[in-house]
Amino acid sequence: MNAYESVLQRSKEIALYGSAASVLSWDQETYMPAKAGAYRAEQLGQFAGLTHRLATSTEVGDWIKACEDSLPPCADEEESALRAANVREWRRDYDRATKLSSRLVEDLAKTTSLAREAWAKARLESDFSAFEPWLDKILGLVREQAEGWGYSTCAYDALLEGYEPGARAAELAPVFADLQKELTPLLPQLQKITETVDPVRLEGNYSIAEQQKLNALVAQAMGFDFEAGRIDTTTHPFCTEMGPKDCRLTTRYNEKDFTSSLFGVMHEAGHGLYTQGLPPEQFGTPMGTYLSLGIHESQSRLWENQVGRSLAFWQHWYPRVQKQFPNLAGLSLEEFWIIVNRVKATHIRVEADEATYNLHIILRFEMEQRLVSGELAVADLPKAWNTRFEELFQIPVPDDARGCLQDTHWALGLIGYFPTYTLGTLNAAQLFNAALKQVPGLESELQQANYTRLLDWLREKIHRHGRRYSPTELITQATGESTRATYFMDYLNAKYRI
Repeated sequence: MNAYESVLQRSKEIALYGSAASVLSWDQETYMPAKAGAYRAEQLGQFAGLTHRLATSTEVGDWIKACEDSLPPCADEEESALRAANVREWRRDYDRATKLSSRLVEDLAKTTSLAREAWAKARLESDFSAFEPWLDKILGLVREQAEGWGYSTCAYDALLEGYEPGARAAELAPVFADLQKELTPLLPQLQKITETVDPVRLEGNYSIAEQQKLNALVAQAMGFDFEAGRIDTTTHPFCTEMGPKDCRLTTRYNEKDFTSSLFGVMHEAGHGLYTQGLPPEQFGTPMGTYLSLGIHESQSRLWENQVGRSLAFWQHWYPRVQKQFPNLAGLSLEEFWIIVNRVKATHIRVEADEATYNLHIILRFEMEQRLVSGELAVADLPKAWNTRFEELFQIPVPDDARGCLQDTHWALGLIGYFPTYTLGTLNAAQLFNAALKQVPGLESELQQANYTRLLDWLREKIHRHGRRYSPTELITQATGESTRATYFMDYLNAKYRI
């Protein structure tokens, strides 16, 4: 084998082990017995150490260098471009991976596996003190990661780079600050518009079995391939990829409100459609891997919000839902639409409306930076969280479960991840605006629950490219300009007719 073929084979070997670890992680979140946590942590630690050693061996570095010096010729121009992009991204991954020791990688995998169990218990009991030592340990490990990777301005940038290549805290901060300034005065207007219908009128007895039927039907209509995926139940909804034809969605159920699980499934199915849209023959290589979490989140937010919370969506689906759930008979389409688009401050991020959602992200962005820098001690997190939350939302935090314990991300070591949710929100609005302009008749098709051409457009503009471009380059190619908040604000104003 030549150097390119050698690194390609190693990359796919690593993907095989990584996908096996994904099965273990998915099982831990869905079906694993409670007492199996300690051994599962050992298993995941072993996989993490093994894949890290395979990825950072000196021979991999030699192969990549040989490819950079002289990439084997290829008659096909597209294949040549694909190979060059693979080599570029292999170099990026190799340089980051070799800056971390196998010991650190294994420690982080084991610690976060155990911490996830501790977090779930602490959240259930609303007791931050039970999770505090775990978060303190995780922060120590991610700081060690950041120091290994290196940074020019702050350690947080090194962590952010792993989720959104090229993003920097100093550049995001003013964007988020401006977004907060625009949203804050708008919220009272939106609240007044959407408080005209009492949300209690939506409450009913929605069996989980009936919710599951509806969720599967909507996900299938969106284009999710159930022969290459499935939906399961978990505490915190997520989507994970086990292989090129194995994508798992999860959601949680509220028997008083079917929309909780439905929007959760639409969100995760948006992630799943991106996963299923990546070139399967490239699985295990950069060109078969998602680009960034800001791009990934744009797909989930677009399907959940621009599609799923639109009046056009419910003009088609609501009559069917009313037949399935008879207690909705007395609630008109317009009243239902107002309820599912209600703007009201809430403690729980994943239950937040579109207008207040980004304030939840801004809060976490601020807390993460202070925790990583050491400015904020872990023991002081609940107080700092509660104070800042009340400033942003004008409501007090009643307990830790609805405060700093609500998200699983920190227990999983995913520090630097949260800003990508807002980037995804902005990208979603911008992409949807571009799709409506570039695809004639798309608006009419969406009103008829025909999502084929929207998915085709996303496949063409986003999914098929893998990691060929940077996030900024990809959004610019798809929409004509880099990410801007203007489209999201215009979308909100148009939606609520401000």
